[in-house]
Amino acid sequence: MAGRVLVVVVVVRRAVTSVALGALLLAALAALTGKALPVIALPGSAVTGKVIVIDPGHGGIDPGSHNGEGTMEKEIVLEVAKDICYLLGRARAVPILTRHGDWEMSPIIEHESTRHRRDLAARIHIAHRTSADAFVSIHVNKVRSSSARGAIVFYGRNNPESKRLATCIHSAIRDIAPHQGMPVLEGDYYVLNAAKVPAVIVEVGFISNPDEKELLLAPSYRGQLAEAVFAGLVLFFEGSGVTPERKAPPSPEKGEPVPGGPQAQSVAPTRHVRSVCPHRAWRVALLTRCL
Repeated sequence: MAGRVLVVVVVVRRAVTSVALGALLLAALAALTGKALPVIALPGSAVTGKVIVIDPGHGGIDPGSHNGEGTMEKEIVLEVAKDICYLLGRARAVPILTRHGDWEMSPIIEHESTRHRRDLAARIHIAHRTSADAFVSIHVNKVRSSSARGAIVFYGRNNPESKRLATCIHSAIRDIAPHQGMPVLEGDYYVLNAAKVPAVIVEVGFISNPDEKELLLAPSYRGQLAEAVFAGLVLFFEGSGVTPERKAPPSPEKGEPVPGGPQAQSVAPTRHVRSVCPHRAWRVALLTRCL
């Protein structure tokens, strides 16, 4: 792209209808991804109105996993994350990318002792600051063995819904990126331990596997991975994969409304997303930077 395009969607203090907000978000996402502006999806999707933080891991001075030949995790996961946000925008969710380019997140946070911990804390801070309904961090794996391949989804122990989210995403991605080992695991990672919302880390593949590395570099395959993560989020918000910790509500007496049923449904109010940058005083729904 010849120049640098800065797309800022500002939410003013007056009420903004969900349709207008959705149109603005779609326009920003179209500019971000370079794709044509899609037709706005009608209400009804399980993710409609949900604030979902999509976190491309690493960035800036932290390349993540790499093979020494120019293939870097931070670049692959950013493209997958952009595609996920585009799909969420089409479904009239409120997708939030923690980073929109090649930079780290540590300047947002001051209280952690190291740059790495500040970077991780900033990503969860965004989820909490925006009252997110879910947090999905996208990563790429690397091990010594060149035969390991497939997607692995990690969840934290703090929120029982995190395991359900991990299970839903795995059920959607397993046919595209099957893993021979345990594909859904409890993970002892900073972002999962600190999250107060349903949170997962999705390792979408192994760059240490030559065949899978080539797939991860292909835009069409990254698009398939994004579609699978999106489908998993839809399953999660539809209520699929009920975990043992979640108890089904007692059966109502005849004639009483079912909790969460048609009689109890209501339209959620539009959420304003505050800027995650401490140097910005206005409210920002989406800030993207296309290079």
